[in-house]
Amino acid sequence: MRISARALALRRVPFRDDSWIVTLVTPKHGVVSAMARGARLGGRDGIRGALTGFHTLLIEIRARAPDALGTLMRAEILESRNHLPFLPDASAAGQLLLEAVHRLEMPYDAGDGAIFECLDSALQALERGADPLAVAAGSISRLLGLFGHGWRAGDCVGCGSRSRLRFISVKRGGAVCEACGAPYADRLPKAGEAIFAAMADRSWPPRLSGLSREEMFFFYRLGMEALNRIGPRPMSGDLSFQQLARV
Repeated sequence: MRISARALALRRVPFRDDSWIVTLVTPKHGVVSAMARGARLGGRDGIRGALTGFHTLLIEIRARAPDALGTLMRAEILESRNHLPFLPDASAAGQLLLEAVHRLEMPYDAGDGAIFECLDSALQALERGADPLAVAAGSISRLLGLFGHGWRAGDCVGCGSRSRLRFISVKRGGAVCEACGAPYADRLPKAGEAIFAAMADRSWPPRLSGLSREEMFFFYRLGMEALNRIGPRPMSGDLSFQQLARV
C-alpha cells in the first residue's frame, strides 16, 4: 500500500533512540500513522524539520498491508509556517486544534477533505496574525460539527420549541428554552442571541465579528467543554492557551 498526500502532523511519539511514530491528518485518508525512521536524528532530506512545525506537508507512506503500520518515506514542506512557533498565543491555539483533531474519532465519510481544510486554513490564519481566540473558538465549533458533534441551536433539545431559548446544554449539544431550563438554571450556561447565532453558523470561516470578547470566550469554553466530554482526559492545551491569550 502507498499513500501520497498533503498532510499536517498532529502528534509525534518517540520510538527507540532515533525514530518517531507520527500521526498525520490528510484530506482523503483522514488520520493515518506511520513510522518516521531516524527522524529524531534528522532523517532523510530534512524530515525532522518538516515534522516539527505547523507546516503543510507532502508525504509518502508505504506499508505492506492496509492495516499495517507504514513507513514515512518522505515529508516535504509544501507551505511553511515559520512565524507561528514564535507567536506564543497563536502557537498555543494551533497546538490546541491539532490536539482536538487527534482526540476526535474520524467519521466514516472523512474523505471529502473538509476536516483537513478546516485545520489547514485555521493554521494559515494564525500564521497571518488573526486573533487566536477567534480562530480557536470558530475552528473548534466547526470541527465538532464535522466530527458529528455539532450544536443544535435552532430549537430546544428538550421540547423542540423555537422560542425563548435561554440556556445551553453541553451534554445534550444544543439550546434549551426557558421553560425546560428553569429547573436547572443554576447549572446550565445562559446565552444571548449572538451566541445562538454563532452556534448555528455553518459557514467557514465562521462569522464571529458580532461577538464581544466575553462572548467569544464563552463560545470557546462551550467548545472546550464539549471536547472534554468526548475524551478520557481534559484537553491539555486549554489552560496554557487561556493564560497566553489573556482570557
